[in-house]
Amino acid sequence: MRKTAGGTVRGLALAAVLGATLAGCSYGRVNSRDYAQPTAAQALPAGSTIAVLPFENLTNHANAGLVAGDLVSTELYTLGLFRVSEASRVRNHLASAKLDAEKLSDGATAQEIGRALGVDAVLVGSVSEYGYQHGLREEPVVGLNARIVSTRDGAVLWASSQSEAGRGYFSRDSVNNVAQRVVTRMLSGLKDGFSPAVSESARPAAGG
Repeated sequence: MRKTAGGTVRGLALAAVLGATLAGCSYGRVNSRDYAQPTAAQALPAGSTIAVLPFENLTNHANAGLVAGDLVSTELYTLGLFRVSEASRVRNHLASAKLDAEKLSDGATAQEIGRALGVDAVLVGSVSEYGYQHGLREEPVVGLNARIVSTRDGAVLWASSQSEAGRGYFSRDSVNNVAQRVVTRMLSGLKDGFSPAVSESARPAAGG
């Protein structure tokens, strides 16, 4: 049986719609909220020192807090906005001080840690979701919350809440890939609230 020209056009149109629908589904669901204090750039100018604390883990994934903290540290260093304190130095201080990991996201505790480390600010946060959602398809989902706290007065200079559920019909997304996208999107907002990136000469880690 020969296909008519009209049938061929309709078939191509249907294929295009289906392809667009599936492609759109592969991006998943994204929720994003950001806040930056109007005077954040003055309170924490480019080249300031900052320490990233392990994120408080509110999930069932044993290492979600450490993973999130490491991803944020790496991405923050890549941005070049601030001088980032070495993660090993931060962990050594936390271990020697015997601080409860669940208290690290507390503003007053973060300020105290920042002063002990000799940095201008501390980035603290929590992991609200990290794993796979159960359903027809096990979709990876990651949710992060973060704040930058000034060591000088304890003020919250910047805050962000991000989450994403990875989806895909042709290939499964991984939790780590989704986490990296969430962190990248989260910290990209810093460019709007703070000064332009510092030069390469200002990048060495604080205290490193």
